[in-house]
Amino acid sequence: MSGPVLTFEVGRLSVRIRPDALATFDAHRQRRFYQREAGGQLFARVRGDHWDIVAATRPRSQDRRGRFSFRPHRASEQEEIFQHHVLGLDYVGDWHTHPENEPTPSPQDFWSITEVVRRSTHHLPGFLLIIIGRQPFPDGLWASFHSVGGTQLDAKKKCLSSFTEG
Repeated sequence: MSGPVLTFEVGRLSVRIRPDALATFDAHRQRRFYQREAGGQLFARVRGDHWDIVAATRPRSQDRRGRFSFRPHRASEQEEIFQHHVLGLDYVGDWHTHPENEPTPSPQDFWSITEVVRRSTHHLPGFLLIIIGRQPFPDGLWASFHSVGGTQLDAKKKCLSSFTEG
């Protein structure tokens, strides 16, 4: 799929989010007062410090969703990780929506991603947390990296550009 690509740096990582993943985020924004939070997982081609996010999973029927909360069904998430691993993609983090124009993470958001990093068996230095707000990208996107060592780094230099598959 061709279309816009979002790129940003967080610490030493260079992250690129491809059109399919951006379309998934956009499809689940909480534009209306009655819409519930949505979320999923991020899958990327990892080449050292370059993460190319090519897929973002959609909410599952087993997830618990409320206006101000999202709790994923962990067993379904593990199955998604296995399915994407077969395709050569690494799980690199989680995403979910917030009913805010420019999203800000809650203490629960930080606790949740920290627990995922702590409990996971993986080869990566940590995982991303992406939160989608109501504004268009890049303002309507929060991104941070949460390391195995417990540090958090927020994204810098967000840039939305066009990209065409060649």
